[in-house]
Amino acid sequence: MIEGRCISCGRGLAEEGSVQFPCPECGHIIKRCRVCRDRSAEYVCPECGFRGP
Repeated sequence: MIEGRCISCGRGLAEEGSVQFPCPECGHIIKRCRVCRDRSAEYVCPECGFRGP
């Protein structure tokens, strides 16, 4: 289980398939839920503004 909320939708990250990873540009930790990952929902890094799928 990952603590926190999905950067794309704000959903909790208790479900299986949620991930956290460093932003490709600045290293800030990005957290995503399984649903947004499956849908390739856009996210924006709050530190540097990097946009990812």
